[in-house]
Amino acid sequence: MRFRRLGRAGRLLAAIAVLAVGVAGCGRSPRAMPAPSGTGSSTSSGTSGLPALKVLPFATNHKIIPGKPPLPLVAANAAAVSALAPMWYKVMPNGSVRDLSMNNVKTYAAANHIALTPLVANYNGTSSFLLSASARSRAVTGLTAILKRNGYHGLNIDFELLKTQARTGLSDFVKALAANAHAMGKTVTVDVIPAGSRRSLHYAYDFRTLAQESDGIVLMAYDAHDNTSKPGPIAPLAWVQKRVKEAMKAGVPANKLILGLADYGYNWANGTKGNTVGLKAALALAAKQHAHVTRNRNGSPHFTYTVGGIRHTVWYEDSTAILPKIRLARQLHLAGLALWRAGYETPSFWNALRQAAGTAGTPVTPVNPAAPGASASVSSPVGQSATSASSASQSSSSSSAASTSSSSGAAASRSTPSSATSASGASTS
Repeated sequence: MRFRRLGRAGRLLAAIAVLAVGVAGCGRSPRAMPAPSGTGSSTSSGTSGLPALKVLPFATNHKIIPGKPPLPLVAANAAAVSALAPMWYKVMPNGSVRDLSMNNVKTYAAANHIALTPLVANYNGTSSFLLSASARSRAVTGLTAILKRNGYHGLNIDFELLKTQARTGLSDFVKALAANAHAMGKTVTVDVIPAGSRRSLHYAYDFRTLAQESDGIVLMAYDAHDNTSKPGPIAPLAWVQKRVKEAMKAGVPANKLILGLADYGYNWANGTKGNTVGLKAALALAAKQHAHVTRNRNGSPHFTYTVGGIRHTVWYEDSTAILPKIRLARQLHLAGLALWRAGYETPSFWNALRQAAGTAGTPVTPVNPAAPGASASVSSPVGQSATSASSASQSSSSSSAASTSSSSGAAASRSTPSSATSASGASTS
């Protein structure tokens, strides 16, 4: 859930997050994501004795292959995961809901004791259903039915590129959906673009009201530099600190603020837009090009290389770069962490995350059950026939990568940031 800038053809969210949402206050009885087991401690400076944080990883259907274990690193580190947020649902302009859920992921998550809080995106950045009371009600009704039918732990709302006029509609939508979810003992979390970004990108989020009505606010604190900017660190510490301070000042209490982390970066070639590169791809690229990786004072890695006379600059987040952000979250007693996105990361990334976040235990061997019906499970969007819904979902499964990733995470119409840069410097999906 990487937040998308205006003018982008639907960059996403992308997606993953550490949630230990001990939600209290704001006039509500506590409703939280699965609580962390124990307080734990970390060898990282300044966090010993502080409560442990868990991770909410975001995930996409991209490259999840039926018959193969999906997201094995998430399952191996399930003890450190509060829930998994796969990008499975999209609200259409008329308020109907498109379903892109996958049965094999549901089976795999259940076998590995991972709660699911699927991500709900607004199709192609639409605000239309939020501006219409009837369409808004239709979306709430459809999502409530999905939540009840599937037994999810909750839902994660990731609406991006919203018009400023959608501010009241978004708050009303979250209030209505959260009321229904809470009546079933479920949760609703909301992804937001940092307040320090362009006003047109963040104004639709009434931070205070959304925090009061929901169970947690995921702050997409990454993409300080993105594919449209000049090269630079993805989530510099001072920038992240400022974004957190702004969110809290805007009315999000610490015990409802979930800090988004990144495990990706960008590959910029001379004067052109950058391509998304996941952590694993960045490491492979540096090795392939025999590049010398250096770090800035906060530990953010970067390197350069030249191919065909074209100079490339790559910045990304890794297991060292995330440490000061995790320390910040623990020192401020934030609710948890989120990660955009599962599938980009490495085992060492998870090891560093677990240690810094204070979660106990070691990785385990994931359970890999046989998963009959591994293809996408498509339910009819509200107001559509099953036939039209199936056909729409199939046609959208390719376009969802472009319309549901958050660079937003995630801010996660998000199109899946699937353009990981290959070792040759070319963009690959």
